[in-house]
Amino acid sequence: VTHKEYEMPKDSLYFPICVGNGIKNLACKYQPDNQGNNISQKNFSYCELTAIYWAWKNMKAEKDDYIGVSHYRRYFTLNSKAKSLNEVLTDKELKNIVAHLKPNTILATPARKYATSIKKHYIYSLKGYENIHLKDIERLQQAIHECSPKYDKYAEEVLNGKSAHMLNMFIMRWDNFDAYCAWLFRIIDLVVEKSKDREDQGRYAGALSEFCLDIWARANNMEIKELSLFETEKSSFLMKVYQYIRRKL
Repeated sequence: VTHKEYEMPKDSLYFPICVGNGIKNLACKYQPDNQGNNISQKNFSYCELTAIYWAWKNMKAEKDDYIGVSHYRRYFTLNSKAKSLNEVLTDKELKNIVAHLKPNTILATPARKYATSIKKHYIYSLKGYENIHLKDIERLQQAIHECSPKYDKYAEEVLNGKSAHMLNMFIMRWDNFDAYCAWLFRIIDLVVEKSKDREDQGRYAGALSEFCLDIWARANNMEIKELSLFETEKSSFLMKVYQYIRRKL
């Protein structure tokens, strides 16, 4: 998924989809997410979800095919010390992996770990947004309860836990992907419906959706197997400290 022109892996595993403002200049080069059955106009809030929705509604696959999501600067890799796009996951490597997977397995990037709960990390991640983010979490839980109350306890577990598989990056069988998307977009659409009074409509739906993979996986007895993450623009430790302080101030 990309919103700008970027160097892409050459392996046949990858199919670039452009979203948001990038469509204007990239539609002739990458697959735009505003064709066919789409929610492209929601990209400002939904982020990479508009590309995921496009793939769900417009790509054809057998139930035991695998589909996944990576970003223009974040990729799966088998090499934890990867330094270039030449080392990202390939079609051949993925086929070797899935040949030995159980049908209920999801491939994801390593879980991100936090000093506090996922809920508190989100609420206090940006100074001045504490009340807005608190309402986001409350509305996410309300939406889950209204759509699938049996998921309530799993939402509590994930949101009160200190680690989660973030970034909306995953690889799973198509039948699982179909079931996940059917649940996910119902939840996120309801959150957005409840959030018409939100002062800032930017990116929050996409951010909240990052908590949903673990919730859905736990509720449906899915196993998560982690693959390494390669970032082409990985921030240095000092930059991460600077960005953290900036958000808090």
